[in-house]
Amino acid sequence: MLCYFNRLATDDYYFIWDVRHHGIITGVTSQYMEWCGRFAATFAMDVFYKLFDLRSSYYSLFPFLSVTLIAGGVYFLLNNFRLLESKKQTLLAAISFTALLFFLSFDIGESWFWFCAQSSYMWSIIAFIWACVFLSNTKFTALSTLFALLCFVYIGGSSEVYAVIYGLFFTYLLYFNYKKAGTLKSFMFSNKKLLITYLVFALAFLIFLVAPGNYLRDGLFPKHEFLYSFFITAKSFVKFGVFYLPFKLPYIIAFATPFIFVGNACKSSQIIQFQLSFKSFFLKISSLFIATLFIFYFIVAYVMVETGPARMVFFVSFLFSIYCCLLFFYLGYKSVLKEKQEVIFKNVSIALGIALLLFNIEYQYPITRAYAAAYDERTENIIDLNKKIEKDTLILLKPLPPCGMLYSTEISTDTSHFTNRELRFGYELKFHVALNR
Repeated sequence: MLCYFNRLATDDYYFIWDVRHHGIITGVTSQYMEWCGRFAATFAMDVFYKLFDLRSSYYSLFPFLSVTLIAGGVYFLLNNFRLLESKKQTLLAAISFTALLFFLSFDIGESWFWFCAQSSYMWSIIAFIWACVFLSNTKFTALSTLFALLCFVYIGGSSEVYAVIYGLFFTYLLYFNYKKAGTLKSFMFSNKKLLITYLVFALAFLIFLVAPGNYLRDGLFPKHEFLYSFFITAKSFVKFGVFYLPFKLPYIIAFATPFIFVGNACKSSQIIQFQLSFKSFFLKISSLFIATLFIFYFIVAYVMVETGPARMVFFVSFLFSIYCCLLFFYLGYKSVLKEKQEVIFKNVSIALGIALLLFNIEYQYPITRAYAAAYDERTENIIDLNKKIEKDTLILLKPLPPCGMLYSTEISTDTSHFTNRELRFGYELKFHVALNR
């Protein structure tokens, strides 16, 4: 439903105009030299802007495609590790994780439905999931390695903060494998696939870092202060614990609970065995989550001198979704809950999940439908006016209604505001536009 009513917004218009007039290569190069080094994300984004231009209906397919790729990636990843015998249970786990990630987003519209934001953040996470799929695949080794390399090139050239966190985990994995192997020769022989991928990932990230645009863009931020970044990081933790987490608990209960039964199934099949007690696992996984959260928030605070936009902290939603699913999985694997308690959890989860979905559909449908209708009416109006008006003038546009879970393309009362200018660019308007208050 949300995909159907989704429309282009703000920066999309500028990039469409840019690739329409300058082409993909020039568009990517100019961004790399003058704004930021996200060469992979910019290239992928510009390809679709070139193909689809202003046809919103095509872009509406991408959020649905993202959902499908995340669920599919998690499914094949679980299948590669052979945690479950049943494909139905594996599919249940994949869909539950995807639903949890969707509803745990800090801003669903900005993270899932703003096209130009997806390429740097959402697609980077999708690339990471599929890179893990290819790296853990024991079949078609050469082909899977090639696809893993492509995924990590995209990751390294899409988001500096995400790439740093992935790089830390990747480095630790190699260190762990080295300690396990015992000798350098044995390590090199058994980790060829990982080492090649790691080197390519590092090269892609290096290309990203040396972009002249990064330094020009950095000049627009306030002065970076190391100690002050700790204060901003503390603010981020307060936002997470006070303004975010309490409101997400119903979704955690609804969509993480199935992992209790996945854990039960895994224990019964005895495909894989875990020795840690639930208490030890909880302490270790919680410590790792908090430490990773601190590193992420601190990097964002230092680079941006603020807590970061919702599209960037979507990575926190990704980490938190993994954390919740692992905890509930281990809860079931160690049979911490009694049988009656599990039945209660199961029934509450099903009822709550259905209720939340029905509520959101019922609540969002009239809002998003009205938004899409008003957007289409505005678009038809300005296209028609652009055919008739021959000289520069000011056209006042009616405000758009609320967009609900979508990302709004509303402009400002100020004609020089970037949203107004980008709308003019996209439709190549002969006149100025402003919001009529």
